Amino acid sequence: MQDFEIEQYIKLGKPIMYRDHKVPRENEDFYVSILEKILKYLGKDKVSDHLGYCLRELINNAKKANTKRVFFLEQNLDITDPDHYHKGMTQFKSTTFDNIDFYLDLQEKYDLYVQVYFHIKEPFFNIIVSNNTPLVQQEKEKISQKIARAKIFTSVDEAVQNVLDDTEGAGLGIVILLLILRKIGINDKNFAVAVENNMTHLRIAMPLSLVTEEETEIISDALIKEIDSLPQFPENITMLTSMLQDKDVDFSNIANIIKKDPSLTMGILKMANSAHYRRLNKIEKIDLAISIIGVTGLKHLLQSIGAKMALEKKYASKELEDLWDHSILIAQISSILCDKYKMNDLGDYAYIGGLLHDIGKIVLRGLHSKTIDKLTKICIDKGISINIIENLMEGVNHAKIGAKMAIKWNLSEKIVNIIKYHDNPLASPDDTIKDITKIIYLAHIVSLKLNPDTKTYTAEDVVLEELNVKTENDINELSNYIKKELERRK
Repeated sequence: MQDFEIEQYIKLGKPIMYRDHKVPRENEDFYVSILEKILKYLGKDKVSDHLGYCLRELINNAKKANTKRVFFLEQNLDITDPDHYHKGMTQFKSTTFDNIDFYLDLQEKYDLYVQVYFHIKEPFFNIIVSNNTPLVQQEKEKISQKIARAKIFTSVDEAVQNVLDDTEGAGLGIVILLLILRKIGINDKNFAVAVENNMTHLRIAMPLSLVTEEETEIISDALIKEIDSLPQFPENITMLTSMLQDKDVDFSNIANIIKKDPSLTMGILKMANSAHYRRLNKIEKIDLAISIIGVTGLKHLLQSIGAKMALEKKYASKELEDLWDHSILIAQISSILCDKYKMNDLGDYAYIGGLLHDIGKIVLRGLHSKTIDKLTKICIDKGISINIIENLMEGVNHAKIGAKMAIKWNLSEKIVNIIKYHDNPLASPDDTIKDITKIIYLAHIVSLKLNPDTKTYTAEDVVLEELNVKTENDINELSNYIKKELERRK
C-alpha cells in the first residue's frame, strides 16, 4: 500500500483492514510497515518501534489463539470444558512448536484468521488485532491476571523475574506490551480486550494528542527562554530565605523584615491561617505565625509566595488567579490527606508541593502569542505535530516545565522532584517523593470529585490502590470526608 493511498484512507476517515490465515513473517512485516506509514503521517514516527513491537505481540497472540483451537480439535478436546482445557494445555506448547506449519495449514482449512485493523477516529488512532474465535473463561482469567500484574511492575527486568507461564508461552507478552505503552505515555486503560460476535479483539487506542518524551524535550528547550525571562524572587524573600539557612537565625529580625513589606505580611498571614498551619484561633501577628510555622514551614511559605509574586509580575491575569486558587485547594487537601494517612512528617512538603505543582501550567497558559508562534514554527521545522502545542497548553507536560522553573529559582531538589512527578508518582526517584506525590495525585482526584462541573476523570488505579482507594465508592467516601474537613478547618 503506497503512502498516498494511506493518506487518502486517513483523510476519508476509512479504516485499513487485512485478514490473514497464517500470517507468515513477511506479512507481519508488511502490517508493521503500514503502521509505520500511518504514524509517520501523524507525526508520531518516534513511537514506531514501540508500537511495532506491540502490533507483533498482538498478531502472535491472535495466531496462538487460533493454533490452540485447531490443536484442541485435532485432539478431540472441548476447549470450553475446564478439564479438557487443562489436559490440552499441558501438551499444547511442546506439540505445536515442533509442527507449527501443520497447525497453520489447519487454520486455513477451518477458516480461522487474524484480522489487523487500523482506524483513525478522533481522539484516537486505533490498532485492533482480532481472531474469529471467542475467548474461553480460562483465557479471560489469564489475560486479566497479566494486566493486573503489569500494574505493579515498573521495568521489564522486574517483569521478567516475576512472570512465567510455560503452559502457553513465556507469559510476558501482554505485561511487556503494557510496560512499553506506559513508557511512551499511553495509559493502561487504552489497552482493551473484548469479545463480540464470536470475535476476540485486542485494541490499543493511541491518543492523537500523544506527546513523546523526545518531543517534550524539544518543546521544553524552546520554553527555557520563556522560563529564563521569568523574574527572580523579590530581593527581600531571597534575603530571608538565605537568613533561614543559619541555625542561629534571629526570628525577631526575620519578623521585622517581613513587617516592612505589607504584601509579604499579608501573604504569610494568609498561608499561616490555612488549614495546614492554623491550629485554633486566627493568627493575626507575624511573630506568632513564625513561631507556629517553624523554620521549614517558613522557608516553604516564602518559596511559594516568592513564586506567586514573580509570576504576577509577568502573568497578571484572572487565569493565573484561578490556577493559584486551585493550587491552594490541592495544598489544603494534601495536608488533610497526610493527617488521615498518618503521614504528618510529610505534611509540610505535601502542602508546598500542592501550592507549586502547577506552576508550569501557569507559564504555559500565560504564554504570549509571539512565544506560541515561535513554538509552532519549531514544530514545523522539526517535523513534529502542531497538536503538541495545544497539548502543552492543556498542561500535558506542565510538570517538567514547572520543575525547570523550580530549578531556576533554586528550590530544593525535593521540591523540584515533587513538582516533576506529581502527575506520575510511580516514576518518582525515591520512596519519600513517591509518598508525597501520591498524596498530591489523590488530592487532585478528590478536587475533581468536589467540583460539580466535573463529568468524568481518569486516574491510575495502581496509585489509588496503594492509598487503599480501590473503588468508586471509596473515592466518594473520601471526597465527602475531605469536604467536611475543609469546612471544619475554615
